[in-house]
Amino acid sequence: MEYGIRMLKRDARGSLKRHYLFFVVACLLAVFMEAEFITSDYLLNMRSTFFNMFENSHIEVIDPETGEKVIKGVKALDEDADVFRNNVSKQLEDVNEKIKNPESSKVFGRSKGVLNQIIDYVAGDTFFSHVYSTVSSIVGDPRAANIAIVAALTLVSFTYWLFVRNLFVAAMRRIFLEGRIYKKIPVSRYLFFIRMKRWRRSAITMGLLWIIEVLASLTLVLYPIVRFGFFLVPYIIAENPDIKTKDALGLSWRMMRGNKWTLFKIILSILGWNILNAVTLGVAGVLYTNPYKICIYSEFYARVREAAKANEIEGVEQLNDVHLFVKADSNSLTDAYQDVLDELAQGKYSLDGLKGRNKFIADHFGVVLWNTKDEMEYEANEERHVKLMAYKREAEGESYPTRLSPIPEQRKLKSLAHIHYMRHYSLPSLAAMFFIFAAFGWVWELFFYYVQQGKFINRGFLHGPWLPIYGVGGLIVLIFLFIFRRKPVLHLIATVVLCGVVEYVGGWALETLFHQKWWDYSGYFLNINGRVCAEGLFVFGVAGMAFIYVLAPLLDNLIRKANQKMLVPVEAVLLVIFIADLIYSCFVPNSGDGITGNFDKGDDPPAVTSETLEYDR
Repeated sequence: MEYGIRMLKRDARGSLKRHYLFFVVACLLAVFMEAEFITSDYLLNMRSTFFNMFENSHIEVIDPETGEKVIKGVKALDEDADVFRNNVSKQLEDVNEKIKNPESSKVFGRSKGVLNQIIDYVAGDTFFSHVYSTVSSIVGDPRAANIAIVAALTLVSFTYWLFVRNLFVAAMRRIFLEGRIYKKIPVSRYLFFIRMKRWRRSAITMGLLWIIEVLASLTLVLYPIVRFGFFLVPYIIAENPDIKTKDALGLSWRMMRGNKWTLFKIILSILGWNILNAVTLGVAGVLYTNPYKICIYSEFYARVREAAKANEIEGVEQLNDVHLFVKADSNSLTDAYQDVLDELAQGKYSLDGLKGRNKFIADHFGVVLWNTKDEMEYEANEERHVKLMAYKREAEGESYPTRLSPIPEQRKLKSLAHIHYMRHYSLPSLAAMFFIFAAFGWVWELFFYYVQQGKFINRGFLHGPWLPIYGVGGLIVLIFLFIFRRKPVLHLIATVVLCGVVEYVGGWALETLFHQKWWDYSGYFLNINGRVCAEGLFVFGVAGMAFIYVLAPLLDNLIRKANQKMLVPVEAVLLVIFIADLIYSCFVPNSGDGITGNFDKGDDPPAVTSETLEYDR
């Protein structure tokens, strides 16, 4: 058996070598989604906490009596916290008075009129506080409004846990199983269960498995037995998403009889990698250990499955995806894909309607002014060509043959078969995506900081419900990295570099113009002046890949179906409101809760909030 484990690990290393970057990205997504590898997530956070403790052991503050800078340790700061907070409160009152006093502000002096009331409504507090006040007035009780909002967030969290986080574990197992045999893994495999229209059943199975393991963890004796007994459930539903929940649990339990000790020895054999992960505070886990372990477990499942088939254990006939483990012969592939091979022999459609500058922009940036009839025809043919090329790889045995899947094609969701990402985006589509992602970023950070601090925080430089860095970042990656879109590895590297430049320059510009920081990565691993860090840039890179290859094409499909005569006026109104917010914020930026920190420069007085101070400390 020891020799068998060595062979298993050898095959796992071969699989990891073929798909290293793809597997690393998949595992990193699992870490940030907290779907798996909780140890890595803890170590990454602990590393950041360690550096923050080191850098923030002393803090620069303003003495309330002399007005001079002094350096105080955190402990000393705690001792005179009341005095310091009083100083901060006075500074905030002074800032608000300067904004409202017409004598102190030649541009935004305001004390009378309807316009004054509108500006006070926008600038007097965060956007969400007004929404919260509205909800409170409707229900008649602020406590009931808070309960309603918390209940809504709880529902969102539960939906995410059940249908995204848990299901991602099984989808990732499908990716690793295909990687054992095939050279190419389509990005659309992340949406495997949605594509198969079995995401609800599979999510319930994974949710029930999680509950069983949590209950078993309450006892030290039962947990390892239950954990090992149901270890194969994610792999089983990854192979057959049609299988019922009780059948998946029962089959895993029967297949693991006599194999629990082998699994235990496998876990012991990679103990050294886990130690290295701990020593490097999660870095080794992200770059190697996590994907390597899943490769090993995937090889383990393949061998246990083979033995179960040989022994004809009860229910093993439901593991019927033959070509997930053995490549189809050339004759079977030719028969299944003959129409594809014949069509590829024909010439490729070209877009003759685009000439000169418009053609150059479309070819190099993937952007067209409008979805004209010629453009729509071109896109339809391009989408068809992309699908044909994907089928060609399947016909040549480079990727899993979806036409030979045990699940009939007519039952699958055709729109997710092969996502057409080499497309041209019209200006209305780009504008819609900007506002969608700017609003998404605002909602995401609103939710994130509510969970973290228990209060709603209006993040960002602007006052409205949007964070433009999300929208701008998405468009920049979508447009300026078009030339890398056919090469995902280069695209990932270019996304990290470009997002890093945008974030650093944006942070520097805001700090220079307004003497305030809207984010600070000080203490994070490999940070540059607190404006960017390696961890954040890698997240941007992974998110950018998901955006380019999955989310943006799906959104574009929906936007194209919208009534264009209604879409453009709505976008125009939003653009006017956004520009007004931008101009106003240049004079009166959002400086309340959510600003990472402020600093004085020259003769400008510092302006910080007590909430921000408490958060940073």
